Amino acid sequence: MLKKIEITRQKLFDGDEEKCLQEVFEIENHKIKLIDFYNKPLRDLKKEIDEESFDIIIKEDKFNVNTGFIEKYTSEEGLEIHYLKNNDSIYLFSYGEYQPARYMLFLEGIWHYIS
Repeated sequence: MLKKIEITRQKLFDGDEEKCLQEVFEIENHKIKLIDFYNKPLRDLKKEIDEESFDIIIKEDKFNVNTGFIEKYTSEEGLEIHYLKNNDSIYLFSYGEYQPARYMLFLEGIWHYIS
């Protein structure tokens, strides 16, 4: 079962990558760092949940898919989508270099998934 938690998309960080690596973000009483999800591109979530639920997340959150050599999901700014799965919650983040030396991090959405 999949349920979207209604939240407003939030900008968590805008600045130098080194500073972002040191930040601790509190989301739903969880302390989260960039390194917790940095190496978890959204395409890897397909291995952890069923295909129908994955497709619903992509459609509902209106992510763009780039099917090149490596499948990549991006936000409206073109930032790559990453995820963090914590118990039954799936946190979706967009992160990347928006302009030279300017990195941005957004909380895109939160989903509850029970298999």
